[in-house]
Amino acid sequence: MEHERRSTLQKITGRLKLIEPLVYRRRVPLGAFRYFEHAGPEEAGAVAPDVDDSLWPVVEPGTYWGQWNASFTLRSRFRVPQDWDDAGPVGVVLNLGEIHNWDFCHPEALVYVDGRAVAGCDKYHRLIVLPADCCDGEEHVLALHGYTGRWGCFEDPPAARLLMERCDIVQVDAATQALIATVCVALGAAEVLDDNQPAKGRILNALDEAFKVLDTREPLGEPFYESVPEARAVLEAGLRRAGPSLDVDVTAVGHSHIDVAWLWPLAQTRRKCGRSFHTVLALMEEFERYRFTQSQPQLYDYVRQDYPELFERIKELSLIHISEPTRPLYISYAVFCL
Repeated sequence: MEHERRSTLQKITGRLKLIEPLVYRRRVPLGAFRYFEHAGPEEAGAVAPDVDDSLWPVVEPGTYWGQWNASFTLRSRFRVPQDWDDAGPVGVVLNLGEIHNWDFCHPEALVYVDGRAVAGCDKYHRLIVLPADCCDGEEHVLALHGYTGRWGCFEDPPAARLLMERCDIVQVDAATQALIATVCVALGAAEVLDDNQPAKGRILNALDEAFKVLDTREPLGEPFYESVPEARAVLEAGLRRAGPSLDVDVTAVGHSHIDVAWLWPLAQTRRKCGRSFHTVLALMEEFERYRFTQSQPQLYDYVRQDYPELFERIKELSLIHISEPTRPLYISYAVFCL
């Protein structure tokens, strides 16, 4: 009742929105992109470092680009500032634009750095962690080979175009990232617990105490980051007081459902396999205990044909042996977990 009167849940939600951008401790804007529209998904992306893109149209932040249902390559160049330390991973935040109220079709691309595939980007994966060797003060080539998406199911092509938003090279503050993750889980639990559950009030107590320790005075800067470790310790101690853990084990395994035939041609599905599975490998490198399963053997055969280096990496990380196909119609891959 006390937390309801004081609107604790609403206040913590607002404070969370305030600090979420601070997960990026340092940032510099990425330069403009050069844009090339391909004839279709069958066409290879222009991702090699030595591609001459000087005559391609320029896409600046705040400008419109990308027609409906188009395959494209976007290219830019970046340099990680030499005065950045090694306090956290460096990445690129890609905000390519989106069509609102249509969750399943949006711009997505396989991200290449100096011709090397890194991970897929889309509206759900905006931060792409860059390889460590990019932090050398030298210029590097960023290339995105992707698909603008179908914005709707069967209607005529819409006149709308995508709005390119600001993209940045960023350095992630690991301590702030961990604090925000814990706050999100605790806040989510408090939102679904009944008001009569004692644990709900204790969780809200812990969140309130942690944000009292967190230095959110303007201008937000070094004092905020200095206060993060103590705030996280206060939050975790308060959550332990909320009650004992349930005597259950919860196991979560990643999975991607990819429709082989849906709103786009088969060639686009094959491209999507490359984007999705590169993203999985990037997540596994970031989170050591992350596991993934994919139950469509045909997709693995597409990857074997189209992305042989990716396929070899998948085989290295497999928990179950994968055999090569022996018949063209009945692929003999085993279903496996990464």
